[in-house]
This record gives sequence, C-alpha cells and structure tokens, in this order.
Amino acid sequence: MTERPRHASAQQCAQEQASDWFSQRQALEHDPCLRQRFEQWRNADPEHANAYQAMENLWNDRAFEQALQDLASDLELPPAVVARPRRRATQRYLAVAAALLLMLGGGWMTDLPLRLQADHLTATGKIEPLDLADGSHIVLGSHSAISTDIDKHHRRIRLLRGELYVEAFHDPTRPLTIEAGHATVTVVGTRFSVSQRGDEVTVAVREGRVRLTSATGDSSLLQAGNWQQLTDRQLQPLHQDGGERQMAWTSGRLSFQDAPLAQVLGELRRYYPAPILLLDNNAARQRVSGNYQVDDPLAIAQALSKVTQTRITRLPGGVLLVR
Repeated sequence: MTERPRHASAQQCAQEQASDWFSQRQALEHDPCLRQRFEQWRNADPEHANAYQAMENLWNDRAFEQALQDLASDLELPPAVVARPRRRATQRYLAVAAALLLMLGGGWMTDLPLRLQADHLTATGKIEPLDLADGSHIVLGSHSAISTDIDKHHRRIRLLRGELYVEAFHDPTRPLTIEAGHATVTVVGTRFSVSQRGDEVTVAVREGRVRLTSATGDSSLLQAGNWQQLTDRQLQPLHQDGGERQMAWTSGRLSFQDAPLAQVLGELRRYYPAPILLLDNNAARQRVSGNYQVDDPLAIAQALSKVTQTRITRLPGGVLLVR
C-alpha cells in the first residue's frame, strides 16, 4: 500500500523536472554548462530519461500540435511567418506559450472588459455569498460574474459568466429577472441556480417555481427538483428530478452522472487555475460518473484519468495535457 504512492510521487516529480528541462531545450543547444547539467540529470535515473523522452514524443505528436494550433486560434494569435516550411512553426508555439503565461499570470488584464461590466465577480476556485439590496441572498460560483440593477421598480441580475445560486426575496410587485445568454429566468420568491457555459444555460430549482424563457419566446415552468437546459437558443426536455446534482457546486462539490469526459473536464476547468487540454477524441466521449470535493481539482483530474485509462502530463505553469 505504501509503494504505489512513493512511485507515483517520484514519477510526477520526474515529469515536472522533465517539463522544466524541455522548456529550456533551445538554451541547451548554446550553453555547454547547462547541457552538462541536463545530461547529468537525465542519466541519474531511468525515470528521468523516460520522462524527458515522453515530453519529446508529446511535442512531436500531431494531436498536441493541433491542440496548440486550436489554442492559438482561440486566443486570436496572429499566424507566425516561418522561413522554412518543413520546420515546425516554433515561433507560433512560443507565442502560444507567451499567451498561456499571460492567462496564468496576467488574468486580471484579460478579464478587463468583463470587469468593466460586472458588479461582482469571483476568482478561479472561489465561491462567495452575497446579499443584494432587495434582501435576496445569492452564492456566486467559481470564476463567475454578475451585474445587478435593483431599484424600487424592478430587480434584474445579468449573469455574465459562470453560475449563481439565488434565494430570492419574496416581492410579487417586483419579480426578479435573471438574464443569462439567450435565456431569461423570472421568479417572485424561490431558491434556484443558473449556470452558463457558452451558449448553454442550465436552470435547477430547489424550492418554489421559476419560469425559463428563450430568446424566441418559448417558455417552461420549473418546480422544486426540476432542471432544464437551453442549448443553441432552444429549450431542451424538462428533467423532473436531479436538480440537486446541478447545484452540488454550492456545497463545494462536482457531481456528474454518465457524462462525457470532455464535459466533465470542461466543468473542472472552472476550478483549476491553468488550461486543461484533452487530446484524445475517443476518451472525450467516454461516460463517467462521480462526486468530488472541488478543493483539489488536480486530484479529480488524476482520478478521472485512472477511470478512463488516459495519461496526464503536467507542463510548466500547471497546464494539464490529457491523452
């Protein structure tokens, strides 16, 4: 029982050291002293050599190359001019690496447009309770943001990112309206949650009733225990139960049942402070179930890796590659 943890720890340490050395590979070509130190490290333990070889294999993996290209596109990086077509577009990937560093260390600046709109927002991994001016109580989820507009005539909350749980103060003269993407939720007094993931909005009800309305005018009435999604501006079938699982995050848990790994990792990214890249399309479709505390997202990723028989590589800055 004690051998496996020690081995796993040594292996993880070797992987982290290998990624550090690999990030200096260009300097190794021009610095004999640094090259000598690297060779000493690699020859000191077969685990070191294996870990570094794995990094080289990953760098030459087409799936990894495509993931970097996709990431560069997502970050809207300009394409690099490459003098030799046969060489890998090194400049482009260095630009991606620089962008990753900006994401990790300069997140405040990348959030600036949203910060100008938000009245309240949370950092990655942080869940915060808030009391609103109308007497309503809310819980703002990890990496989430809202703006509020409450006066004597109306009550409006706009979910800019992430998720929130609401205990709405009962006031029939001023129904509380939540706007999230292309969805609108209207209530008088109840307890419920709203989550936004891109174009997908999920509403779950703990107590009372809420009305979910799409941008096209279609609407649905949800009661306690119900949950429903709006995807691509279309209302999806109403689920009569399972609403509490959708609100597990309010208790600091990540709960899912028979969900694709890609979807679960997408949710886990909200709690992990660095990018998580899934490079295996077959693994992405694997169905998984679980209920985890979100205070250790790396442990969740490792547990999911065991279940799906995938491998995790941790790059400098904490970036996780799952393949």
